[in-house]
Amino acid sequence: MAKKKADTQRARLEKELTEALKQIDEEGLIFLIQQAQVLIHNAQVDKINREIVELEQKKLGSGKGKASSGKPPAPSAAAVVTIDESDSGKAFFLSLGGTRKVMNLQEMRRLVRICYAAETKTDALKQLYTVLSRERGDVLADAKISGPGSPILEGLFHTIRRTYQLKDR
Repeated sequence: MAKKKADTQRARLEKELTEALKQIDEEGLIFLIQQAQVLIHNAQVDKINREIVELEQKKLGSGKGKASSGKPPAPSAAAVVTIDESDSGKAFFLSLGGTRKVMNLQEMRRLVRICYAAETKTDALKQLYTVLSRERGDVLADAKISGPGSPILEGLFHTIRRTYQLKDR
């Protein structure tokens, strides 16, 4: 039943897209093709990242030396977020769940300031979400961050606080 519903929805969306294409000029079509290529690429990257996570979980599952309590480890939001700095220190590579994004030095400095300047973690998460939605919507979309309560956004907050300090001027 769910498959049939998905097929009908897909058919409806394809029909809607076909109708919209008739109204789009050549420049718009080029843009749509480029966006489609990005979506296809991102889907391939997501698939590869999921496979990597599964392999890592299998490695951890068969890990030695750690006694098992019989229940799976509690998910840690901070564990799904990492930040790698380029050799020049001018680019930062954020791994947010299965998504990898690049930020420049100014963008990272702003995120660090937010994480330290906010009165509470909740305030910081709201500010992070607001700034990213205004300036880097691609980060929110690609990492599937739907709001300030996202575990990935919380993971970003904790990773920034653990990795960087706010410098006095």
